[in-house]
Amino acid sequence: MHRVDGPPVVFVSNCDLLSRPGSQQAGVDIELAGGTVRRIGPTGESPAPAGAELIDGTGLLAMPGLVNAHSHSPENCLRGVGEGLRLEPWLLRMFGSSGLYSPEDHYVNALAGAVEMLLLGVTTVVDHLWMTPPSLDAVEGAVRAYEEAGIRAAVAPLMNDCDFTGELAAASDFDLGPALMSEQVAFLSSEELLAQFEQAVARWHGSAGGRIRILAGPGGVQWCSDELLGGLADAARSHGTGLHIHLLETSLQRAVCDQRFGRSGVEALEDLGVLGPNCSLPHSVWIDDEDIERIARTGSIVVHNPAANLRLGSGRCPVGRLLEREATVAIGTDGSASSDNQNVWEMVKLGALIHNDGPRWVSGADSLTMATGSGYQVWSGGEAGLSLGGEIAVGAVADLILLNRSTDGLAGVQVLEPGLALSESGRSVKHVIVDGRVVVRDGNLATADGAAVREALREQVQRRSREVASPPQGTGEAMERIETFIRSLGDSAATVSNQNRRS
Repeated sequence: MHRVDGPPVVFVSNCDLLSRPGSQQAGVDIELAGGTVRRIGPTGESPAPAGAELIDGTGLLAMPGLVNAHSHSPENCLRGVGEGLRLEPWLLRMFGSSGLYSPEDHYVNALAGAVEMLLLGVTTVVDHLWMTPPSLDAVEGAVRAYEEAGIRAAVAPLMNDCDFTGELAAASDFDLGPALMSEQVAFLSSEELLAQFEQAVARWHGSAGGRIRILAGPGGVQWCSDELLGGLADAARSHGTGLHIHLLETSLQRAVCDQRFGRSGVEALEDLGVLGPNCSLPHSVWIDDEDIERIARTGSIVVHNPAANLRLGSGRCPVGRLLEREATVAIGTDGSASSDNQNVWEMVKLGALIHNDGPRWVSGADSLTMATGSGYQVWSGGEAGLSLGGEIAVGAVADLILLNRSTDGLAGVQVLEPGLALSESGRSVKHVIVDGRVVVRDGNLATADGAAVREALREQVQRRSREVASPPQGTGEAMERIETFIRSLGDSAATVSNQNRRS
């Protein structure tokens, strides 16, 4: 559903305003037109334009919409899978038992995630879309869902063409066999994947009036050849879009990259031309001080995923040290099989709490910035000329939410930013505006039938339940093998881990 007419004029009267973390105003009117913020002024300074859609902001707080800067929509029907597993066996468990996805399956999962997020005040999502099997039809399903839901979205088709974990295992005389990701998931060649990316950009980049973007989405340094990494980086730059890649999520991934390159995976990405302001790096757990310096110097963006990293025992992103070096950090939920929801408010709270045992504490304002302005930079992919986003200012893109200040979450708040970060759960969200259009009014979604979407998702859960409950014998054997290999390595990155515990 592509937008034909321009967004309507929307007039919000007499609200309080958090234009960005650290900037507050009481009693303002906000006028939106053409998908951007046209005017902000004291309440009653100017009348509402004739024919404008009116919102009474009395008792409400306007703030930028939240950005979920890293998710995987196909996991919306796989919640709860793999409890008690670390990432590598969890991946085998999930991919070994979830089955194939049709384009309609991808559509339903993406739409269900969009419904959940919009009702919680999330106006933008970055979907690192894994596909079984990889196809343009799968991308079309997700894009169609986001267009219809009215959310702002960047779809990064996840692409892998090899698994270098096998080289590390071979160097240790260990046969991973079916535990290699390439044995569990269909990998295409780098040539095929690069061609798919070019076609995806041609078909959907900039669709829905600019709300939809296509990012390059290599799966991870350990799962991509130099040809694929360099090729996607070059293609992303040529199309003025971003690149979104998992980075050093676990100690095993760190060991694989150290063995493959003889140096950090971050240094290798810089040499391959991947790093830069258009590059976003979800997880970034097993990085050291030199990596942090490279990330900050190149303007690359780390995406913190606190719930998933806790759930899978991966460790903790050194957010405090990154902020000390003035690196940009965004925040995301990760997929719903590892987080286990799409509630960015929960990530904001975790982001403001789990780093408070080091020299650089993460404040509520820091965490809210990660979930707004920094997240918008991930969606934009560093493209120059895009409207200002992640704040409410004249000329900025009109993505904002209005919160009821009388709900349990906000009624008792004395200091706004930490109060929002630590007390809000999404229950206060009353209205949601994306690209100048009201998509949630009075807590009700205007763009989709939420009950019907959840019922369609439930059907998928039931269809996959037998295989999820009883995965194939080969999946269990592969999980045991990768666990044995990880134990045999020991803590090969203990120094990095210790540094991160102090961040």
